[in-house]
Amino acid sequence: MSRPPHEPTEKIRAEIIALKSYGIPVKEIARYVGIDDKTMAKYYRKEMDDAAVKASAAVGKFLFDAASGAALKKGATYSDCLRSSMFWAKTRMGWRENDREELPGDAADRVIEIIRSTKPKDEAAE
Repeated sequence: MSRPPHEPTEKIRAEIIALKSYGIPVKEIARYVGIDDKTMAKYYRKEMDDAAVKASAAVGKFLFDAASGAALKKGATYSDCLRSSMFWAKTRMGWRENDREELPGDAADRVIEIIRSTKPKDEAAE
């Protein structure tokens, strides 16, 4: 006996948008709604794609407001904004907290020996 074709409803669309926005995997959303993931893709592709983008945009705006200091006007602390700006600098600007030198290309695969002399400069030159 075959199942009747799936009929999308506004309630199901709203549930899918919310669940996808929260990061729930597609297979789990499909199981929750009572359809398979192929049916999800057929009827709800736009909702899933848009929900993920809108959720990321909302989080990005929140982070940007904190990192740029705009959130200070809304009651955020300087410390909150500082942490957000450090996160932003590391993930978006490529900044890092270490003093390790990284060599480009295949140079990273070679061993480099650093010799430090404990002799005064006059004696080390001899």
